[in-house]
Amino acid sequence: MAFRFALACMIFILSIFFLLGSTHSVYGLSTAMKGPEKEMHNPRLDLDIETSSIKIIFLGAIKFYQKTISRSGGTDRCGFYPSCSAYGSSAIKGQGPVIGIMMTADRLTRCNIWKKPGADYTLLPNNKLYDPVSKNLLFE
Repeated sequence: MAFRFALACMIFILSIFFLLGSTHSVYGLSTAMKGPEKEMHNPRLDLDIETSSIKIIFLGAIKFYQKTISRSGGTDRCGFYPSCSAYGSSAIKGQGPVIGIMMTADRLTRCNIWKKPGADYTLLPNNKLYDPVSKNLLFE
C-alpha cells in the first residue's frame, strides 16, 4: 500500500513538473520569449591584431625609441603636440606604412626650433604647437 501511494505521489509530481515545464515554452511566458542568450563580450576580440610585418617593424622601432632613446634626454622635449614619435605611430597605424612614413618624415622636417604659431599651427596653453595627423599637408 505504501509503495502504491509513493508511486502515485511520484507520478503526480512528475506530471505537474512536465505540465508546468511545457506551459513556459508553449504559452509564451516571459522566460521563453527572450530568445537565445547573447554571447558574452570578449574584450580581446575588439583589439585589432596587426598582421602587416612592415607595420609591426616600424611601430616596434618607434616604441623602442619612445621607451629607451627618448627618455634619456628628458621628458617633453618636442615642441609639437602630439610628439613626433606619437605622430609617427598614429600615422603608420592610420594610413599604413608607406604613407605613414612619408607623413612622419614630413613632420620631422617641420619639427625645428624656428617654427612659430600661425595659420597652420595652433598654440596650446602648454606652449606647444598643435599638429594632428588629420591636418597633414600631404592630403591637400
